[in-house]
Amino acid sequence: MTDPIKRIGFRNGFILGALLILFSTYINFYHLELLTNVWLGFSTVFIIIAFGIISIWQTKAKLGGLITFKEAFSTYFYTILLGNLMSTIYLILLYLLILSQETKTVILEGMREFDVNLMKQNLMPQKNIDDTIVFYKTYDPFTVKIVLTGFIKYLLRDCLIGFLVALIFRNKRTL
Repeated sequence: MTDPIKRIGFRNGFILGALLILFSTYINFYHLELLTNVWLGFSTVFIIIAFGIISIWQTKAKLGGLITFKEAFSTYFYTILLGNLMSTIYLILLYLLILSQETKTVILEGMREFDVNLMKQNLMPQKNIDDTIVFYKTYDPFTVKIVLTGFIKYLLRDCLIGFLVALIFRNKRTL
């Protein structure tokens, strides 16, 4: 990898991570109801993709307007990896050390209500709704395992999007 790819990817990834941490802090300390806001979730995904695209543009400009698929995907990947990793580490520390049990209970109740309302809107059978309510009695989304599992799933999702973005922005170098 060339130096501009890593430098730009890590710089933008750090900025993305800081922004995600600020979002998480604001939501967890001031507006817990936003945790189940679908539009905020979509907005977060679009911001992550936008940072990856900006990284590709900056790298392409730094490389003289020519970028391969590998270079485009690498800078995108470094950006989303560092941003998501910083956010995940922050969430683990937040859940294990900072948030009170009462706040965690409020968050869990909000998640349960959101899921049940979504199931009702989609006309799911009552048995499925009852199973979901029972599931939430033992579910603990604040464990390291659950947070890391979410990190991996979201990173894979973002990588798939990154493949498509890299295909769009790459160009073939001429000899």
